Amino acid sequence: MKQIFGLVLVMIVCIFWVYTNYSTSQRSPNMEYLETDTSVQNDLETNEDNLDSIIPELEYLYEKDKDKEVDGYIVETYREYEIYKDEEGNIIKQVPTSNFNYLKYKKY
Repeated sequence: MKQIFGLVLVMIVCIFWVYTNYSTSQRSPNMEYLETDTSVQNDLETNEDNLDSIIPELEYLYEKDKDKEVDGYIVETYREYEIYKDEEGNIIKQVPTSNFNYLKYKKY
């Protein structure tokens, strides 16, 4: 009986540890960066200090190349991006995150 109780206790501790560290384990150390324009890239180099003060907008963008058909359903993939914009609303930088959303609908 003590062995079963000890095993259950170890399992509970492991489950707790996995759930509390889940978000950090899903982050990729090699994040991709998408530059939008070469002229914007030059501005970005001069304004790198200003980028720290800009709050990025989070937006899901459709990724058509990742569409799949599973069991008669079409599954569309949307990836979340951090979008940095200047005062005029021009996109300075897009940084993909590790968050995805999937839209599944019946194929007719």
